Amino acid sequence: MRVFYGIILKVKLNSQPKGVSEMSFLKRLGNRLPGFAVEAVTTENISKYENVFCSNKDYYLITEGRPASLQDCIETIEYTENFPTGIPHNLGFSKDGKGAAYLSLFEGYPEEKTLYIGLFLVDKSFQRNSFGTVIMQAVIDEGFSSGCTAVKLSVQDNNTSGYPFWQKLGFNAVNKIECEGFFNISMELKQMKAV
Repeated sequence: MRVFYGIILKVKLNSQPKGVSEMSFLKRLGNRLPGFAVEAVTTENISKYENVFCSNKDYYLITEGRPASLQDCIETIEYTENFPTGIPHNLGFSKDGKGAAYLSLFEGYPEEKTLYIGLFLVDKSFQRNSFGTVIMQAVIDEGFSSGCTAVKLSVQDNNTSGYPFWQKLGFNAVNKIECEGFFNISMELKQMKAV
């Protein structure tokens, strides 16, 4: 079984407030990111996003002990087939026809009103240009506007680029679990309530 380290958004996307469009999360997210093409990633089009996985050598060395391969891409997509239809979403973000980022998320998992983002990777050539921040802020904003109350994530303490990225987005550490050779840090971002 693959373990994904990512974030959890508390949201129920299927019961939106009155006035919110019933269009899919993918389409609404695409509307928030006009500079990107947003599409479902499948085993048929995964080769477009292989570069996103393989360019993240540091992440795969930390989590898998080796560089990523096309097989890792395929297994990530196939892992989501273990969930009921409508829960998993594999999203690809491309810019100028090139795969820029990959996002794995699970709607209503592990509990109702939850959106679990299992993996977020940005192609090395798109990093340090705020693309990851722009994408994740759009995901967070869409989650909150769809009823999200909190965003949670899990990141390994030895992921020296991932942990600061989430902190920059406003996440706070809420729990630390010892694993084999590292600590898994749970972080949270709560929606600010209107005063």
